[in-house]
Amino acid sequence: MSSLKDDVKAYVESVLGLPIELKPARLKLPFHILDLYKPVQMQIDVGKDWISTLLLLPVSDEYPGAVALQKHITQVRKATDEVIVYVTKSLTPHERRSLISHQINFLQPGYQMFIPALAMDLREKVRQRRDEEEVQALLPAAQAMLLGCLYEGWSSEQLFTSNAIMGDFRYSRVTLSKVVDQLLTLKLLKVVKARGFKNLYAFDGNTFEIFRRARRYMSSPIRRKVAIDTKLQLGEGVFLAGETALAKYTMLAEPTKPVYGMNRRCFAELIENGSLRITDSVDDTSAWVEVWSYNSLAKNKNIADQASLLLSLEDNPDERIQISLDELKEQIAWLSSED
Repeated sequence: MSSLKDDVKAYVESVLGLPIELKPARLKLPFHILDLYKPVQMQIDVGKDWISTLLLLPVSDEYPGAVALQKHITQVRKATDEVIVYVTKSLTPHERRSLISHQINFLQPGYQMFIPALAMDLREKVRQRRDEEEVQALLPAAQAMLLGCLYEGWSSEQLFTSNAIMGDFRYSRVTLSKVVDQLLTLKLLKVVKARGFKNLYAFDGNTFEIFRRARRYMSSPIRRKVAIDTKLQLGEGVFLAGETALAKYTMLAEPTKPVYGMNRRCFAELIENGSLRITDSVDDTSAWVEVWSYNSLAKNKNIADQASLLLSLEDNPDERIQISLDELKEQIAWLSSED
């Protein structure tokens, strides 16, 4: 004849479709509670993580009633933060309704499992797994903010608010929330504690580890490249990019026609005021413009930052450029952590 623990394991696994483990819970509980219940920890395997609840298996088959049971659970709650679930072999329909009306979690193998908090936890874990599978690339804002933090560096004890992660960028609250969600989903960032209504975060590793793990989700910041008929003044959002920037950082020879970078807003403004004219003529081409998804992160805003420059040129088949990119990586320690 199967035990109540065996019945619980078989029932929960059949309902959830997930493996579980049951093991004795070592809690400091009052003796009169231990005389009435056997505490058991139930761990549900949701892939990379576990959801844990505390089961109270009754020593006898006598149902104590919802009021008495609620008092017992209150005492147990002083010893644990886990969701507490009353387990029983048999309940009448009236007793089940009474437990539900008193918001008491219960599990009756083969009949019913009423654990609202567990359902919410499971939905959240499934959502996180789905989101992680769906993250194919970092949002441009997420890539820019993460690279900005990597350039600044951090200590193992350092905590960040979401605004600190955003730094000097001027993104909306909605965009910032999406960025933080992506970094949490990819486990690059973790919630450490709440301060008032704000969470405090920490990066889950040093700069080498974070860049190495984030690297596969990063992409070129270039959204468009066009030829223009005149050279531009640096500053006010215009910076050196492409081979021109790489030549400034390395021994690569500068191209005869400079390459500039700028974000989409700056590009539109220069087009509108006539400072920049696109050309399709090879003879009229004096320079090139790369429209980037974010501004240069370099302290000297007149040149592309090294990491973004690497991302913009890494697929270039020119052997000279690839050799220069290797030289570029040596200038920032964490840039070489992908090798």
